[in-house]
Amino acid sequence: MVSLPTLLLLFAAFAAAIFLRRALSRRKLRLPPGSYGLPFIGETLQLISAYKSANPEPFMDERVRRYGSIFMTHVFGEPTVFSADPELNRFILQNEGKLLDCSYPGSISNLLGKHSLLLMKGALHKRMHSLTMSFANSSIIKDHLLHHIDRLIGLNLDTWSDRVTLMDQAKKVKYL
Repeated sequence: MVSLPTLLLLFAAFAAAIFLRRALSRRKLRLPPGSYGLPFIGETLQLISAYKSANPEPFMDERVRRYGSIFMTHVFGEPTVFSADPELNRFILQNEGKLLDCSYPGSISNLLGKHSLLLMKGALHKRMHSLTMSFANSSIIKDHLLHHIDRLIGLNLDTWSDRVTLMDQAKKVKYL
């Protein structure tokens, strides 16, 4: 039987080996600086709790302050590069499918579904985005549907308290 101190020592050695392996592989790939957080879960819990709070910006602000506007972290089961640099983000968006291939972590892709507009790429994404925007900008939407939506939201706003959960309130909007 293995004693508790021996198990702790083995776990510490295993965690150190994982940390060293990741650090060395990051140097080889020339990845941005950052933290992988805890083994297996990374910084997922910090990211989720930040977005459940009233002010999610500190998650990004703290990492931008520590590592710069482009940093690496580990969320939703995968290493992820974040960019808070507007010029780089514009470059990425303009060159997606040409020079770069953007993606979401697998767990997020599964949540969104394989037919999500966010997961589509290239010509298919452009076509679906165009169709969606043409529908949203159509005169039927602007002249009729938006008037009814505005009226329904106005009727429901009176029942809202100081703090509301948008999803819960959206479910309560009924066609009157």
